Parts: sequence; structure tokens; C-alpha cells
Amino acid sequence: MGTNVTGALNVSRVAGRKGFIVTFLGDALKGVIVVLLCRYLKISDIITLLCIFLVIAGHIFPFQLKFKGGKGMSTMLGAFLTYDPLFIILAIITFAVLFPFVRKYTITSLFALLLLPLEMQLTGYAWYQVLLILMSVVIIAVACRSNLKEYYQSKNNVRK
Repeated sequence: MGTNVTGALNVSRVAGRKGFIVTFLGDALKGVIVVLLCRYLKISDIITLLCIFLVIAGHIFPFQLKFKGGKGMSTMLGAFLTYDPLFIILAIITFAVLFPFVRKYTITSLFALLLLPLEMQLTGYAWYQVLLILMSVVIIAVACRSNLKEYYQSKNNVRK
């Protein structure tokens, strides 16, 4: 129903605020559990970040739903917040700076996420952390390509 996506935002369109909250928490919890399980098992940082990428990819492309899942934002938020809250703080700051210019929540969030690896590089994170977070951000951008395309087309129509 709605946009035919299983994510929290679409669920909110169909089932309201309660549906959004339940779906958002469930999706975010997937990311939280992966990071906590990796830490509990004392799995290396590189493998933990790879697991974050994989849980996001699994959310976006679930085989049981014919590879048509959500857009990965809630799962990413839970994973990043648990792995290193600074990721989310950097994204929120970037969001706050960009929003007055973009004025669309999803698009501004995507731009903030796409800038996150650069911000990580500038703040001294290890190369493998930057690379694996970049992979996670790119797969979310791929999942949100219809949002980006719609935004780009709306901007071009305004200029004509």
C-alpha cells in the first residue's frame, strides 16, 4: 500500500503515528542488535562495520519480500547510534545547516548522510571506517534514488 515500500514513513501514511513508531523501532532495533552482538562477541571493528552494511542491505533488499524492502534509514540510525553516536551528531549538524536551503526532510537527510564520510575523514576516523560507512551511505542513496530523482526534477521544473 502507499508507496509499496515497507519502511516506517510509508507505514505512517497507511497506519498512522503508532504504525510509524512500531515500524521505526523494529527497524532501528535491527541495527542496534547487530552492533551489540558484534561487541558482545568481541568481533573486530572492521567486521562490525561490515555487519552494519549487511544489515542495512538486508533491510533494503530482503529476499522474503522479493528484494523490495524499506530504504534503510531507521536501521542505519539504530546501527550508527549504537556504533558511534558522533556519526549521528555530525549528520544532525549537517542536516541543520542544509535544511533551510533544501526544505525537504528526506533529501536533506540524504545529503547529510552523503557528506558523513567526508566529515569522518576530516575528523580523523580510520580509512576502513570511512570506507565502510561510505558503502552503507551509498546503498541507502541507491534505495532513495526515486526521492533524489523526484527532487532533481522538481528543481529543474522550477527553473524552466
